[in-house]
Amino acid sequence: MFLQLHFSKFPFFTLLFFAISGNAISAPFEIKVHDELIADYQHSAFEIETNLYQAPASQGFKSNIFQTRLEYGYGITEKSEIGINIYLSNYNGVSYVNGGKISHLYIPTHDEEGFWHYGVKNEINYIKDVDGVETTFYEFTPILALQLKDWRFTVNPSIDMTLNKNSTVTFSPSAKIAYHLTHTIDIGTEYYADNLPIKGLYTVTQQPNTAYLVMDVKSGKSTFHFGVGKGVTSVSDNWVVKLTAALNFN
Repeated sequence: MFLQLHFSKFPFFTLLFFAISGNAISAPFEIKVHDELIADYQHSAFEIETNLYQAPASQGFKSNIFQTRLEYGYGITEKSEIGINIYLSNYNGVSYVNGGKISHLYIPTHDEEGFWHYGVKNEINYIKDVDGVETTFYEFTPILALQLKDWRFTVNPSIDMTLNKNSTVTFSPSAKIAYHLTHTIDIGTEYYADNLPIKGLYTVTQQPNTAYLVMDVKSGKSTFHFGVGKGVTSVSDNWVVKLTAALNFN
């Protein structure tokens, strides 16, 4: 069994408004750069992903925002897993159940010691905001990584498409650069530019872009991820702190 505990943040909470405003800038509940980690064949994986961040003043939140994503994953083959998620949040002193998603992650067999690493993730998300507005969308995420000795470069050029009456296609790329500092420690940076419309991209100042300094620490079969993020535009979150613990019990 593989258990993952994630404490992370999404650059922006307004995914709930994805389908009701053509000018809305939004982000999904998950904020990690996907790599090659999947559940073992015929084994389960559990994830708890949380975040604490301060939204920009323009969003009108009276408190910092706390979000949680609960996931159960199962390895259906040696190359793929399926997952079921639930989204939760708490802000302005009120807790909400915001929906969830189903996902499929495929990592084909390739040379693990080679330069190139790749895969793909497909998701169907359902979001319900506090006013009852519902949004359903499909997300397609290619996973592309390049390993050059102690350096690893990973890119997720995700594309989102709403499945509501008025369909919208957006581009949500993310990337990570990591350096293998010691046998157990990697340091690096992550960058997220969320929901850029394919048909007429927003200007940089209108995009919720967030940059992170991150560190990954391995302890036995477990990995701990620490990160501190800062929004780089006026519509981005002011700050974010994230912690990820991936615990392997196999």
